[in-house]
Amino acid sequence: MLLNKNRNNEIITEEYDDMDYNNYEISDTDYEDAIEDDKKSLGNIIIIIIIALVIMIATDIVMVTKYDKGPYFAIRTKTYDDGGTQVFYGLGYKVIKYHQEKGRRDTKLGFWTMKYSDQATEISTLDLAIEFRNNPEKTAKKFAGQFVKMTGTIYKIKDNKLILRYKDPDKIYTLKVNCSMAEDENLNDLEKGMEVTVLGTIENFTTATKNNTNSVKMNSCIIR
Repeated sequence: MLLNKNRNNEIITEEYDDMDYNNYEISDTDYEDAIEDDKKSLGNIIIIIIIALVIMIATDIVMVTKYDKGPYFAIRTKTYDDGGTQVFYGLGYKVIKYHQEKGRRDTKLGFWTMKYSDQATEISTLDLAIEFRNNPEKTAKKFAGQFVKMTGTIYKIKDNKLILRYKDPDKIYTLKVNCSMAEDENLNDLEKGMEVTVLGTIENFTTATKNNTNSVKMNSCIIR
C-alpha cells in the first residue's frame, strides 16, 4: 500500500500487487551455464589466436626458405653497415638477410640464437667433386645451405648464370657447379676457360644420371 496526498491535502491510498521477486533470481544452473559459455568463448578465441600465429610463422618459413621473400611477420631489429644486411625477429625464429657489399648475399632462417657470420667455407670444384663422388649423402648434408668460396674453371656463361666445371678423363668425378648470380653482378668481362672464385650459398646437389653428370646449385653468387 502506498500513501499519497492530493491537491486538497487529503490522504489517499493506492494498492499494488505484491511482486514475485523469486522469478528474477538466477538459478545455480543458469549461472553454471553462463560460466561454461564464457569458458567456451575464451577457448575459441585462444584457438583462433594459435591458428593465426601458426599460419604467420609457417608463411614466413615457406617464403624465406623457398622463395627468398619476406619475412612478413617478423620485426626488423638491426641493419649492419656492411652493405645492408638486415636482421629480423619473429615468434621463435630469426631471419638474417645478408647483403654484404662484396660478400654474402643469401638469406638464413634459424632460432634466435643464430649469429651473424660472414665466414665462407673455402673449397675447389675438384675437392667438392671428389667428396660428392665418394659420399654423396654425407657431402650433400654437410654443404647444403652453407656459404662457400668456390674456385673453379668457367664452363659456360648464360644470361645471369655462371657454370663452373671440373672434368676428369673417365668422367667419374666430373661435377658442374651452377651459379645463379646476384642481380647486380656483371659477367661481361668473363670468358669460358677462365679460373674464377665465386662466393655463394649451396642450395642442393643432384646425382648423376645416364645423360647428366653430378651437379651442385648455388645461389646469390658474386665473383670475388
